[in-house]
Amino acid sequence: MLTFLVPAVSAQNVSKEQFAKVYSEYRDKYDQYVISHDTYVLSKKQYEQYGTLAAKENLQKDLKNMLVSRDSVLIYYYRSLISKFDDSSISMSSERKSDYTKVFNDEITWLSDHLSGYSVSDSPGTLASKSEEVDDRYQNFQLSVYKSLFYITRGKIDAYNGRYGVLYNDLSALTEKIKNEQRDAYKLSDAKLDTINRWFGEIGANTTEYENALVLADTQMEKAVGKNSPSVYTAAVKLLEKAMTIFTDRIGKTKEIINEIKVSEI
Repeated sequence: MLTFLVPAVSAQNVSKEQFAKVYSEYRDKYDQYVISHDTYVLSKKQYEQYGTLAAKENLQKDLKNMLVSRDSVLIYYYRSLISKFDDSSISMSSERKSDYTKVFNDEITWLSDHLSGYSVSDSPGTLASKSEEVDDRYQNFQLSVYKSLFYITRGKIDAYNGRYGVLYNDLSALTEKIKNEQRDAYKLSDAKLDTINRWFGEIGANTTEYENALVLADTQMEKAVGKNSPSVYTAAVKLLEKAMTIFTDRIGKTKEIINEIKVSEI
């Protein structure tokens, strides 16, 4: 059973129409695979129980169909990841995007060629051998899969931070303008300005902590090699989650600054 391919990618933002289409196709292929896997398991039990020629032929047919379905799931999963690289809510360098797109397209080509090699006349042993080729291929490809998943998540965080940076700079400029305001109707008290400065100071401290968490996540992901990729990816994502927690805290402090500016003093 392809437990490592339980649907987990989700669509967002402007490019979501293209991604949603590919992702929907992937989900359909995955559902078809689950059905074909269950059918194969039933045929296997019947062959083991009865051992008839008809049962053997059904087993070969259902095993072949399951493997074709399995390869199709991988193909559409990789296509969904390629589509995600074009998500406009993800900040990713053109070079990295191009590199991963090529890597996944090469893998899709190999799987498509391999998929066409299955035959209903293949013996269970031959089909098992062909299945192992895909299993070995996938194990060797895990590094690319998990690195791409990491950089998709990382790219979302970078995009969020980029938009936040614009807001922060605008708010900082507005605060400086208010500090220089001489008209009584628009001036803020020293107490309010002290509070605003405190929030800015805490945001600055959080920024350093946030950037350190991202560096640690990047460093962790660089440790990924072959079969250890899933565990390294999990650890790296936890660091990204830490960065997002800090980022969310910065948002909260920014809102406090906005509230201090907006609320009129009595």
